[in-house]
Amino acid sequence: MVADQVSDNWYESFFQGINCELWEKAIPDEVTQEEVEFLVSELDLEKGQHILDIPCGFGRHALALARKGFKVTGVDISETFIRGLNKKIADERLDVHAIQADILSLQLDEQFSGAVCLGNSFGYFNIERMNLFVQKVSSSLATGGKFIINSGMIAECILPNFLHYGENKVYQVDNITMEVTNVYHPNEGFMVSNLHFTKEGHTERHSFKHYVFTLGEVNRLLKSNGLNILATYSNTSKEPYKLGDRQIYIIAQKE
Repeated sequence: MVADQVSDNWYESFFQGINCELWEKAIPDEVTQEEVEFLVSELDLEKGQHILDIPCGFGRHALALARKGFKVTGVDISETFIRGLNKKIADERLDVHAIQADILSLQLDEQFSGAVCLGNSFGYFNIERMNLFVQKVSSSLATGGKFIINSGMIAECILPNFLHYGENKVYQVDNITMEVTNVYHPNEGFMVSNLHFTKEGHTERHSFKHYVFTLGEVNRLLKSNGLNILATYSNTSKEPYKLGDRQIYIIAQKE
């Protein structure tokens, strides 16, 4: 696929096959536990309160939060991810409601005490759709509820380090090889990543488009939807975020 031809609805068919298998294996359990301890600390909720995890992927945060006594609703468009998540929920009898849906068309009828959007998912949409996404999350949050965003794809993370991102990369996870090439399109403000997976002689190719917003743009997007940024961190140890850090954790609160 030519990079410029990656459509804005790429995410509808991206999360399937070897792609899903690799991401489920790629993150060590200890990383998830560190993130969940951070989330619990920053959300400042009581056990039993309701958290929205969107998109939830295969549920690594949703499951871990439920094990700590929280009620979780996870939303993801991937049938593969939600099918696997539902099996884990049933096996462990956890208080997680997994919904397969496109958040942009899903009506969220419940009110949540907190919400999280983790793992570079913030930026899957162009600015108009991102505004709708944030609007939906904000309207579903109780007053005072916090929305935590984690990303390595905001402009202040990506652009100072683009010589690193622009190089072809090869990653090995168990018996899966992933080759990555990234192309940044400055006029449009998005990055296209082309992925080539190989597993036991079988290959798959996937491409995704990620819109790259500045932290200022994210701040204005959140604020226009009733969410005020309280803090920005570069890691789960809560070190203050600074230009060029590879990750950011944004803590926002509903007015």
